[in-house]
Amino acid sequence: MINIILIPIFLICLFVCLKFSFGKEGKDERGQRITSTAYTYSFPLFPIGFLLIEIYHRHIIHLSFVDYRNFIGLLIPLIFIVQGLVIITLKRRI
Repeated sequence: MINIILIPIFLICLFVCLKFSFGKEGKDERGQRITSTAYTYSFPLFPIGFLLIEIYHRHIIHLSFVDYRNFIGLLIPLIFIVQGLVIITLKRRI
């Protein structure tokens, strides 16, 4: 169920990230600042998310391999979604 919601949002945000990073707009000083800020917000999500999954796995409920893989599989698109949303927001603001 959650994949039905996440996949279109992920694809849109991935397109925004790639278009901005490889496009002309991302090459200038403003674009570099936006990219740097987007990475600053999105980078900590993976270690924090992985830590939360590990704590949940070890101390609350033992997750099967399939559940563990699914949680990690959700974590990766969430990082790109946050990065894309930050780029969209900062393009309008800066």
